[in-house]
Amino acid sequence: MKMKKIKYIIFTLLTAFILSSCNNEIDAVENLNNPDRNQVLANGSDLLGIVRGGYVTWWQANNRDLVPPLAVAADHATCSWGNWGMRALSNEPRNPIQNSSSWSDLSVLEQPWAGNYSSISSSNDVLGAIEDGIKWIDGDEDLTPVIEGAAYLLRGLSYGYLGLLFEKGFIVNVGDDLTQTFPFVGYKDLINQAVDDLDRTIAVASDNEITIPNTVINGVDLNSEQLIKLCNSFKARFIVQGARNLDETNTIDWNEIKSFAQNGITEDFGPLGDDGISWWSNIDVLMESPNGFGAFGARLDMRVINKVDPDQPVFFPAGSGSTLENPEISTNDNRFGEGKDFEYRPDILFRSERGRFHFSHYIHTRFMNDDNFSDGNDSKQIKSFMLEDNRLLLAEAKARLNELDNVSGAAYDLNQGSRVNRGNLSPLLGTESKDEILEAIFYERYIELFNTGVGSGFFDRRRTNQLQIGTFRHFPVPSTELEVLEEQLYTLGGVDADPSGTEPHYNLGSENARTDETNIPTFN
Repeated sequence: MKMKKIKYIIFTLLTAFILSSCNNEIDAVENLNNPDRNQVLANGSDLLGIVRGGYVTWWQANNRDLVPPLAVAADHATCSWGNWGMRALSNEPRNPIQNSSSWSDLSVLEQPWAGNYSSISSSNDVLGAIEDGIKWIDGDEDLTPVIEGAAYLLRGLSYGYLGLLFEKGFIVNVGDDLTQTFPFVGYKDLINQAVDDLDRTIAVASDNEITIPNTVINGVDLNSEQLIKLCNSFKARFIVQGARNLDETNTIDWNEIKSFAQNGITEDFGPLGDDGISWWSNIDVLMESPNGFGAFGARLDMRVINKVDPDQPVFFPAGSGSTLENPEISTNDNRFGEGKDFEYRPDILFRSERGRFHFSHYIHTRFMNDDNFSDGNDSKQIKSFMLEDNRLLLAEAKARLNELDNVSGAAYDLNQGSRVNRGNLSPLLGTESKDEILEAIFYERYIELFNTGVGSGFFDRRRTNQLQIGTFRHFPVPSTELEVLEEQLYTLGGVDADPSGTEPHYNLGSENARTDETNIPTFN
């Protein structure tokens, strides 16, 4: 495959050349009120500041503006507004991603690409400094392993999200010459790199009693035990949700996933919000929140509502002036109803001319009714990896192993979680089939995990062949990056140009929005 130089702006100014010229004597640093780059890299305590900045960049790259477009492209949420590419990426029939410098929402691609690589660069700078002998000494205590563990975790998370989101990317290691050419590697290689880095984090945490302070990931202290659990859960997430189709899902080593999840998180993970300064998320767009679009916010898609009440249609009728015969659902799920996670709204405030297929009567209101749930723009914990998510990954691993004790164990796990405790649904008996267990698992993933892990619904639909025909299965490399690299421009998706969402092309032609029921979407 053709190799080109990686775009220079995605890297920080802390290059390998600077690392090699650092002074290893911390006490020799002068002018601490205005240190230059060499002095920062020679001061062990300041390395933590570099890692801290890298985490802010990582968070903003993956957990902010990406939330709305991935949710609507998955038919997890639905919305007619054009912000963050929501209208363009949820049109029925599906259109190609407008991967050109003229697309007003190109930041949907650029933000996670540039942000993750910037965070990787910060990690490499810090790890390179440590390799050169820089240490963080506080009194008589060597805290260098704290920085090392934090840097490997940051790099692993960044490569992991690149692998979840993009068709391909680069792998850049400590000490690489940034003027050299870098080959593109596929998403599987990016995810493998992420798992390797998370394993390196586990090794550091296993060999040292460390605590990453809560100034790194806002409000979250991570001691060695918690760090190991978090890495195991993220390994499970990246491997499982990185699958691009059902065939890849079926070839996953589910015994390995079972082990990761069994040794994963034991409480919800996510940073504390800082009231919209650095640590915030656009989940408020997908709910009725005063910090977002309010009553104009995105709704729960009809495809999910149909799972809650099978008497509801899978798609809202697209004809002019169409309505639902029985707009209020009938369900025993305690998360639906006034004062619950999802409330009925008789009025639909979307613009009809943009496609009535966007319509839905149910909106997410958990933020208003659950004191422990953030809307992404307050000071509460933004739940980016819920304990329930890990429980459902464990249950899925057991179900897919399809052995009697594992299937009954999956039913037990489901009964211990949100299905019964929050949904007040009937406990499973343990005699259900593998497919029945999986149906219950994905029901919980779509309902309970709504507005938590970024892209969760999209990744789940992708790996089970449940995206609409023509939906991109991953992002192309952003056009602005390709232009700098002098690579051929391409895009993905579109019912005509790329039904599978995996074949690169450069046909940006769009289809008019669906206006009737003669072309109901199918799934790939």
